[in-house]
Amino acid sequence: MEGAAGLVVFDLDGVLVPIDSSWGYVHRLLGTTEAAEVNYRLYRLGVIGYWEWMYLDTLAWVEASPGLTRWELEEMFRPVKPFSEAREAVRLLHRRGFLVAIVTGGVDVFAYRVAGEVGADYWAANILAFDPWGRLVPGGYPMVEADRKDRVVRVLAAEAGVPMNRVAFVGDSRWDIRGMMESGFAVAVNPKDNEVVAAADYVAGDVLEAAEVISSVFKPVTGCNVVG
Repeated sequence: MEGAAGLVVFDLDGVLVPIDSSWGYVHRLLGTTEAAEVNYRLYRLGVIGYWEWMYLDTLAWVEASPGLTRWELEEMFRPVKPFSEAREAVRLLHRRGFLVAIVTGGVDVFAYRVAGEVGADYWAANILAFDPWGRLVPGGYPMVEADRKDRVVRVLAAEAGVPMNRVAFVGDSRWDIRGMMESGFAVAVNPKDNEVVAAADYVAGDVLEAAEVISSVFKPVTGCNVVG
């Protein structure tokens, strides 16, 4: 959208939807949380990299459910709906001339659906790999490294033609901090720890409040086109 008032980037898990982690959600359903905890510790200790972490997590899924398909994963997420205020927030931002993006370290089979349901203009997530028959293959494509959302935000802002000082980031966990600090304005929604609060310019109760605050902070650009 030419002449957008700004770009608002939302984290997904815990911000737009009521689950804290799409990875953790699948692990719980498949009974692989113990393996997930081991893999997480290995990553945090620097023993493995981000792709290896994805590989080990998805390997655990395949071992727990041989032949697991994309369709089955999509069905697992079917009951998880966006917060009602998420749709309202996106509509409000569109009316006021903003572009909206979702950037998540979660999985694409969930992120793309939520992006469509709330009306986001862009989305970025980690891409799962499937064979020609739609069966999950361990590994995938780490498009959004957990604590490096700043990289994705810069790419999206450039694609949207929005300067970084007119980018807002809405997050809830320490995985969002770099994205928040890279942006011109940062909002924490129901923050999970004090680090997120410290990185935020404003703490909101929900994403609709966040959208209201952002749209008041970033005054409309003269002549911007409004969508929605």
